[in-house]
Amino acid sequence: MNNKFLGTILGVVIVVAAVWYGYASLQSGRPNTSGPRQAVFMADGQIFFGYASDLHNQVVLLKDVYYLRSQPSLTPADTKAPAPSTSSVDLIKLGDEIYGPAGEMRINRDRISHIDDMKADSQVNQKITEFLNKK
Repeated sequence: MNNKFLGTILGVVIVVAAVWYGYASLQSGRPNTSGPRQAVFMADGQIFFGYASDLHNQVVLLKDVYYLRSQPSLTPADTKAPAPSTSSVDLIKLGDEIYGPAGEMRINRDRISHIDDMKADSQVNQKITEFLNKK
C-alpha cells in the first residue's frame, strides 16, 4: 500500500510538471502585447513595428505588424522648374496586401540590424491607435 501511494504521488508530480512545462513553453512563444511595441530595423533599411518574441532564437516572431510606405508626390509634367522633393508616408497594417498574409512575420535574425522598444507616445504608436480606432 505504501508503494502504491508513493507511485500515485510520483505520477501526480510528473503530470503537474508536464502541464507546467507545456504551458510555459507555449507562453514563451507569445509576444508580450501588454508591453511596448518594438521597432525592428532590418539590414536592408526596412522598419517593421509590432510585438516581438523569441528574441534569442534564430527566427524572431513579430505579431500585429505595421510598416511605413512612402508615396512620392506627383508633379505636373508641364512645369520646367524642379519640384521640391516631398512624399507622404502611410502606415500600413500587414495583412492588407494582395497575397493575404496572416499579420505576423517570422524574421531571420541575420536580417535584423537592431530592435528598439517604442515609447507609448511615439508618432508611430499614435498612428496605430488612430488606425485601430477607425475600425
